[in-house]
Amino acid sequence: GREERNQKPPPADVLGFGKLNAIVDTMIGLVVFALVVFLIGAVVAARRVAKVPTVRLVSTKQPPELSIVKGLTWHLFNSHIWSTGQDAAAVIKKQLMLLLPGVKIFLDVDDLKDIGALEQYIRGTTMILFFLSQGYFRSKNCLREIRSS
Repeated sequence: GREERNQKPPPADVLGFGKLNAIVDTMIGLVVFALVVFLIGAVVAARRVAKVPTVRLVSTKQPPELSIVKGLTWHLFNSHIWSTGQDAAAVIKKQLMLLLPGVKIFLDVDDLKDIGALEQYIRGTTMILFFLSQGYFRSKNCLREIRSS
């Protein structure tokens, strides 16, 4: 009696397969299917990236080579007020980075380490974009950025 109670059915029977080979074959098939789906997704994503428009020079049909003067860190400083311009400033940075691969754009949420060094960030930038939204000229930090430019 004791041996009969402790005997469990073979795993293949529990899973509804006649033999373990059928389980292994099914698992291999599922893994292959998942890999095919992943590869198709990767190809579609790569084609989308290849179609992203970029700024190109008329003379060479190549993107411009972006250089930064020695001692500077960014091509552009995106000045905005957090309360009304943060989302738009992030979109501007994202779009410019898509259009000009390699461009270095300062955006506070990505690059600001010390608000006390705001003037140094301005001095480390080639040009400044002032995104004027509601409340910009009432912001102490925005006024610091204007004075530093």
